[in-house]
Amino acid sequence: MDSPILKASLQAGGLSGLSNIIGQLIACSRANTPYTIDPIQLAHFILFSLLACPPNYLWQRWLEGTFPGYMNKLSLGEKSELVTGSGTGASTKADGSTLSKRTADNEKGAIPQASTTVKAKKKLNLKNTAIKFSLDQTIGAAANTVLFIAGIALLRGSSLASIQSDIQQRFWPMIFAGQKLWPAVSVLSFTVVPFEMRTLFGSIVGLFWGVYLSLMSGGKK
Repeated sequence: MDSPILKASLQAGGLSGLSNIIGQLIACSRANTPYTIDPIQLAHFILFSLLACPPNYLWQRWLEGTFPGYMNKLSLGEKSELVTGSGTGASTKADGSTLSKRTADNEKGAIPQASTTVKAKKKLNLKNTAIKFSLDQTIGAAANTVLFIAGIALLRGSSLASIQSDIQQRFWPMIFAGQKLWPAVSVLSFTVVPFEMRTLFGSIVGLFWGVYLSLMSGGKK
């Protein structure tokens, strides 16, 4: 496992544990019971996050690699500058050959001028961003929801029949609840958050989502 995935997994595990603790305390407050923390439920959440983070990281990396959100694009003036060689100390003769002004200056003993660097401007690729958003909010959301329900149930030792029943009962309520949060998170992630920071950004937002999941999972043990 490479270091970015390991780092992202540890961050996700820590934030997931914190969200579960908050969720358990809220559940105790609602039930008017003494504040206690179930260490087994806490361990399940942390372990699940550690296991689920690597495939999610690879999913996001595949999305960005296949549908890059930003493309380097030069303005018309910058393109002309590159073609004619203006700003780089180069001039073009009538026969098409190029004579370097810098070379001539060096031969004369003049101090060379620093060349001008033309920087390409990054432009958001709306088509790729829309594709990533659609895939993430359909395939990605469905897979993560099923993995969470099944993963937590497996860690608790539930039978396959019980897991199937859990998925059928809880899949759509969790999907609908997630639509209130994750579409906005995806838009921000794909447009303004650099790829290397997306997992951490998602984990921080997931802190609040994890509280909801903790309350959901805590009701069925």
